[in-house]
Amino acid sequence: MKIRKASLNDLKQIAELYFSEMSKQFENVGEESITTKEFKKRLKKHFKKSKMFVLDIEGIKGFIWYFKEGKEYNLEEIFVIEKGKGYGKLLMNHMLKKAKKQKIQKINLDVHFKNKKAQRFFKKFGFSERTIEMSLDLKNQ
Repeated sequence: MKIRKASLNDLKQIAELYFSEMSKQFENVGEESITTKEFKKRLKKHFKKSKMFVLDIEGIKGFIWYFKEGKEYNLEEIFVIEKGKGYGKLLMNHMLKKAKKQKIQKINLDVHFKNKKAQRFFKKFGFSERTIEMSLDLKNQ
């Protein structure tokens, strides 16, 4: 088991795993997931400007992606494909270790207000609610 820097060759598999795992979660909160193709395109676009790591245990079991901006990290995505094994915790601790080493002062993230499981997960690491993000969906009007 190791956490390693993601490679360009990993992006296709990461995008496929993301869609297979996250499409269920998006559906649970009443949102539409982006496609595998869209997510791969997004990963590729930001590959050089961000930090991407995979949890590799005989294949990719999880992924964490964040940007460094000044003294802050912005967590874009974290997911694991096998729940309840501590994989998410391993990825978060990996990022937190990097943050401490780089003297990062704050880590920001967005989580859907209906995703209580993810909120509880992040609160275990000391995250707290700070702002409310609002949006207006115009595509159905």
